[in-house]
Amino acid sequence: MLAALLLTVVGASSMFTVFTYIVPILQQETLASTTFVTAMLVLYGVGLAVGNVLGGRFADKSLYGTLIVSLVSVTVLLLLFSISMTSAWMTAPLIFFWGVGSFAVVPPLQSLVVQEASEAPNLASAMNIGAFNLGNAVGAALGGAVISAGLGLPAVSMAGAATAILGLMMTVFLNRRRQATQVLA
Repeated sequence: MLAALLLTVVGASSMFTVFTYIVPILQQETLASTTFVTAMLVLYGVGLAVGNVLGGRFADKSLYGTLIVSLVSVTVLLLLFSISMTSAWMTAPLIFFWGVGSFAVVPPLQSLVVQEASEAPNLASAMNIGAFNLGNAVGAALGGAVISAGLGLPAVSMAGAATAILGLMMTVFLNRRRQATQVLA
C-alpha cells in the first residue's frame, strides 16, 4: 500500500510541477492575455473532468494499463509543451489533453490504493488524499527549484515530464511485481 501511496505522490507531483506555474508560463512564454490565461485554465479544468471519467472507465478494464498510458501521455504532452509553449495555437490543445492525461491517472491510483488496503479501504482512501496533497507540495517545490536554478520556464515542463517518467517506472515495477506474485500463487 505504501508503494501505491508513493505513486500517488509522484503522479500528483508531475501535474503540480507545471500547474503551479501555468499562469507565469502562459504570460511570459506564450505572451498570453488575461483572457487567454483564463480560457486555458477553464480548458484545463474541462480536460481534468474528461480525464477523470475516462480514467475511471479504462481503469475498470485495466488498472495498470490505464496508469501506463496516462503517464506516457502526460510525459509526451509536457515535453511537447516545453518546446511549443511560445505558440498559443499549440498551447490550447496541449493544455486540454494534459488535463485529460493528468486526471486519467487519478481513478486507477485511487483503485490501486484501496485494492492494496482491502482491510481498511476508508483509511486508505483518506491517506490517498493526503498523498495527493503531498504531491501538490512536492511538485510546486520542484517547479520552484527549477525556476530558482535559472533553468527557465520550459524546464519546469520538462521537470514535470521527468516526474511522470518516474511514476511510469514505478508503475511498471509494481505491475511486474504483481504479475510475478500472481504466477507464484
